[in-house]
Amino acid sequence: MTSPAIRLTDAPEPSIPALELMVGEERWPLTARPLAIGRGMEADLLLTDVEVSRLHAWVVPAAAGPLLVDQSRHGTWVNGHRVTDPIILADGDEVRIGATALRVRRASPNRRSHSLRAMGRLRRWLRRYGPPEAVATVTAVGATLAVREATGSLVAGAYAGSLAEGVVFYGIMFLRESLQAAHAAGRRGQGFGQRDLLPVARGLMVEFGFAELLDALFVRPLCLGLGVRYVGGSLGALLGKLASDLAFYGPVFVIYEWRLKRSERPAAADPRRRTTARTRILDPD
Repeated sequence: MTSPAIRLTDAPEPSIPALELMVGEERWPLTARPLAIGRGMEADLLLTDVEVSRLHAWVVPAAAGPLLVDQSRHGTWVNGHRVTDPIILADGDEVRIGATALRVRRASPNRRSHSLRAMGRLRRWLRRYGPPEAVATVTAVGATLAVREATGSLVAGAYAGSLAEGVVFYGIMFLRESLQAAHAAGRRGQGFGQRDLLPVARGLMVEFGFAELLDALFVRPLCLGLGVRYVGGSLGALLGKLASDLAFYGPVFVIYEWRLKRSERPAAADPRRRTTARTRILDPD
């Protein structure tokens, strides 16, 4: 997921107050990193309104303050006016996206903001990994028990469950990432063919490669085998699968967040000279 090609800063200038975006009682800091708003799974602030685009808008930390960039077909409004050019947000502004009203307020330096940032990270992880993981879990447990029953071998069952889980999980991830890349290419007016699948596969290899190698060859078969041996049945296979996930997702989360940070590297232009209709939006790879 890439953000608008606008130069970012670590924090606003001293004269610019730290701001946050409020949706009901939830608060989203606007100074830490670009905030993606939309109904797509990759959005940080998820809105389910039918008039909200997959990646509807971005709020980007810039030297002059948080910069709102609309990239939707349905439109974004600030204080009742439709956004046609990128606009700097200020304390007291009301942003309307679909049927949702979002308020811009001065950030309160308390623990709540930090906890909400962590909750946003957790929601992002759950949206990305949760659906394929749920399907893969059922597959892993079923394959482990079926192969063990058929062969009488605990080792064969453990490796079969690990292999089946990997095929299903990465198949779903690859299909979803490919569809998103094809959608982004279509919005740019470009075609999407077999060559364009290579960057998708390369991105997944970077994200999962190290963790998957260690997991598939050693950690997951071991945990599945121990679960079935000492607990037994579907419960043992499920506990073994969950135990292996704890070891697997640690490095995956770190690499995914690193990829997000890397995609947000500052562009060469000064943001104070990019607040016009010429501001370019980059789609995900």
